Amino acid sequence: MITFFGRRIVTAATAVALGVVLTPASAHAARFSMVYTCAVPLLGDRSVGFDGTLTAAPRRPTAGTFTRVDLHVSRLSLRPPVAVTSWSADADVDVGGAQVTGFRLSGSGGPVSAYDPVTGHLTGGWVPEAIGVDRLRLGKVVLRVSTSSFGDVTVPCSPRRPRPVAETLTVFAR
Repeated sequence: MITFFGRRIVTAATAVALGVVLTPASAHAARFSMVYTCAVPLLGDRSVGFDGTLTAAPRRPTAGTFTRVDLHVSRLSLRPPVAVTSWSADADVDVGGAQVTGFRLSGSGGPVSAYDPVTGHLTGGWVPEAIGVDRLRLGKVVLRVSTSSFGDVTVPCSPRRPRPVAETLTVFAR
């Protein structure tokens, strides 16, 4: 009985972990596909895949100016089998190229019915300091899910390698 409920909680948490990152896509959004390994409580590691877009604004960022970044997930390999009352998530973004740094995207949302797709968005940004080409790659994702039946669950997810470039930005002088 405990195993049955544990699997439902963990499956819901894993599905939501990658499905809560939705935001309106832009015509300039870079598309990517990746697979995560999620450490699901009671069930162990699970493979979760998704296709998405990473969008930066302004499209032509300048050094020393804040650049907003939004993450949109268009395909999930899982959907939550139990109702979710609320969620929050953080996703790390690694920057390589002209500048080597990182930043975090965050988001939260309300109820999601069992087996329905999760909607919402993760957003954040950074201030590029170096002029040149930067490649953005998604890193670790941590999801916190609340359900009325099972309480709160935290699911950390790590990207499998190789990680695709989710967005390439050229940073210009001010």
